[in-house]
Amino acid sequence: MGAWEQTGPGGAGRGRPAPLGRAFWKLWSASTLSNLADGVVKVSLPLVAVTLTDSPALVAGIVVAVTLPWLLFALPAGALTDRVDRRAAMLLANVARASALAVLVATVLLGYGSIWALYAVALFVGIAETVYDTCAQSILPQVVPRERLSRANGRLQAAELAANEFVGPPLGGVLVATGIAVAFAAPAGLWAVAVGVLLIAIILESFSFRTAIVESNRIRGRASWVQFIRRAKAPELPRVLGGLGVAIISTSQGLLTDRQARKRGVGGEVLAYVW
Repeated sequence: MGAWEQTGPGGAGRGRPAPLGRAFWKLWSASTLSNLADGVVKVSLPLVAVTLTDSPALVAGIVVAVTLPWLLFALPAGALTDRVDRRAAMLLANVARASALAVLVATVLLGYGSIWALYAVALFVGIAETVYDTCAQSILPQVVPRERLSRANGRLQAAELAANEFVGPPLGGVLVATGIAVAFAAPAGLWAVAVGVLLIAIILESFSFRTAIVESNRIRGRASWVQFIRRAKAPELPRVLGGLGVAIISTSQGLLTDRQARKRGVGGEVLAYVW
C-alpha cells in the first residue's frame, strides 16, 4: 500500500490517505502530552518566580534557563539520539522531568521554595525537553513507512507547536492562579501519563526505536566543533536559533526593567507584574 489508499471501481483514482498506524498515534499522543506539560512549565516557573524575588532580571533569567538548553544542548542531543536506545531516552526524559517537579512541589509545600530551586528545575527540564523532542523526531522513520514520513512529521510538529506554544502557556497561567502546587503537579502528571502511553506502545506495538550505530558517524571526543556541527541533527538548528533569540530578548527585558526600577524607585513587585 502506498501513501494513498485506492478507492473506486478497480481501485482507480486517489482515495483517502493511507493510515499512519497505531504506533504513530501513540507516539503522537505521548509527544502532545509532553509538549503540553512543557508549555505549562514555561509560564508557571516565571509566574511563581515573581512571588520569590523582586528582581525582574531574575524572573527573566528563568525564561532563559528554560530555553538555553536548546542553544547549548540541541546539537549534542542530536548526536546522542544516534548512540542510545531512543525508547529509553524518551522514557527517562519524562520520568526525570516529572520527578524534578515532584521534588519542587514538595519543597514549596514544606516552605523551602527558592528562586535558585526554580533555576535548577528550569535548566533540568529544558535539557530533558531537548532530548525528548529530538528523539521523537528521530524515531519517525522507524514508526511509519518512508512514503508517509512527511505527513507523519507534519502531524507531529503541528501537535507539538500547538501544545507547547498555544495551549500550554494559558493553561499554565490558570493553574498558577489556582495554586503553585497545582501548577507544578499538573505537568508532572502529564509527563507521567506520557510515560504510560510510551510503555503501552513499546509493549503492544513492539516499538523498535534503536538504530544501528555506524562507526563512521560516531562523534569522537577529539573531533572539532566544526565536525560536530556537521554530524549533528541539522533540523535542530531552527530551535537553536530560536532559543538564542528568546534568551537575548528575555535577558534584555529583565535588565532594562531592573535598571528602570532602580532609577525611578518603583516597587519591584509592580514592575515584575508589568513585565
